[in-house]
Amino acid sequence: MILAFALGAARVHGASAAELLEKAIYTEETKGELAAATAIYQQIIDDSSADRTLVAQAQLRLGLCELKQGNKPRALSALERITQDFPDKEKLLAILDNRMPQLLDEIVRQIQQNYIIEMDQSDLMETALRAIVGKLDSGAGFLRTNDVAFLSTNEVSQLNEGLGQKFAGIGAVLDLDKVANEVVVSTPLPDSPALRGGILAGDRIIKVNGSELPVEKTLEAAVKLLRGEPGSAVTVGVKRSGTSELLELQLIRDTVRLRSVLGDTYKADLAWDFMLDDQKKIGYIRLTQVGKESPKEMTAALSDLESRGVKALVLDLRNNPGGSLSEAVAVADLFIESGRIVTVKGRNGDQAYDAHADGTVREFPIALLVNRQTASAAEIIAASLQDHHRAVVIGERTFGQALVKSFFPLKSGAALKLPVAAYYRPNGKSVHRFPNSTDADDWGIKPNEGYEVAMTDDELKQYEKYRRERDIVNAPATLQFSDRQLQAALGYITTQFRDH
Repeated sequence: MILAFALGAARVHGASAAELLEKAIYTEETKGELAAATAIYQQIIDDSSADRTLVAQAQLRLGLCELKQGNKPRALSALERITQDFPDKEKLLAILDNRMPQLLDEIVRQIQQNYIIEMDQSDLMETALRAIVGKLDSGAGFLRTNDVAFLSTNEVSQLNEGLGQKFAGIGAVLDLDKVANEVVVSTPLPDSPALRGGILAGDRIIKVNGSELPVEKTLEAAVKLLRGEPGSAVTVGVKRSGTSELLELQLIRDTVRLRSVLGDTYKADLAWDFMLDDQKKIGYIRLTQVGKESPKEMTAALSDLESRGVKALVLDLRNNPGGSLSEAVAVADLFIESGRIVTVKGRNGDQAYDAHADGTVREFPIALLVNRQTASAAEIIAASLQDHHRAVVIGERTFGQALVKSFFPLKSGAALKLPVAAYYRPNGKSVHRFPNSTDADDWGIKPNEGYEVAMTDDELKQYEKYRRERDIVNAPATLQFSDRQLQAALGYITTQFRDH
């Protein structure tokens, strides 16, 4: 075998590098003689007079050949040497460009066949895509973590549900007790199958359709099992505090709507009450995200307040992570009669969005609450109302996310999230916080002068806990939290009443 190998190598010694490469590829792919092909590729690489394009291709093929033979250390060494011998990445890419699809396919196939742990092809491709996307802007300093991302099919589905504000299931907010590894109902949603079927906050879901939940990924499994076509039945086995028996509740799945516009408390019919102080006629609206239904929900809430004689409004955007650009513009347009709302600047030009008089609510004092977790589309709303002097911004500096991101679907059902533009507030400034930005730099939406009320990290956690418990259907009225930011907003409104 060694003799034959040596004779084979000798026969091609006098050939040109191009002829050698053609011979090696034929030896590798047609004849399947990997050891002989490896020797020929090495001969091309060792030839100092060989064309650099041919050397790069030979180096790549050598690495793949070693991988096919199970020589993983040699394969890695050969592939690493490509970047060492060809530091100009653009030139290297131009050389290897037509080989990239075959290269990726070959790497995935070899890992599937030879890697110590069995890997699913879809998982491998997802890992490769995440790695490619993760390299974007690695040195430019413009993007932050998750500004660019590869989204799996499940993540795309969750994103669409969030922005679309509806899903088919039982309608309950679920959490995981990590100590007991049990799924806990935080609250059934108003007008949901869970509420109609007798699910209570604090119930622990043990079984679904008679089967216990798996130990691994328990919460994800519960969500998947409880989702289903509207009208279909599901039996939920729950463990309730004070009861040792497992309660079997049969629920009929339905389309559940996720409201983004909330009040402070529920009415008796479990609709949100948007009037915070009925005597002083102070309204309160919480916008928790900017979804497709947000403008419609906001219009309905404002109409309700108008019918009840509202004289001032607290608009709460705290912890709002953002959402859709067009819906953010529509929400801001409800409060601004004319002028610029936001300008979006991208590679394909600029797009300006202006307010319209139609549908604008009458003027009354607005205190707009923001915090460090108010971001993106929510910052568009806050900036436009502040720049038009339509609201006084109270709280703390916002997150500083001024990138417009689009989602590009892939054939697999996955998607790429890519920044495509940046937005600018009406005064022409960007609110974007770069990775290397300092507190002294101009980013985010700052509270109006005299109205900065910053929470400590511990205070923010207490507020979030209080808000979650307050949002539970039939929550006890004894819950207490000293919300200094809300108190500052009410203080501002009181001064407006006095001044007028």
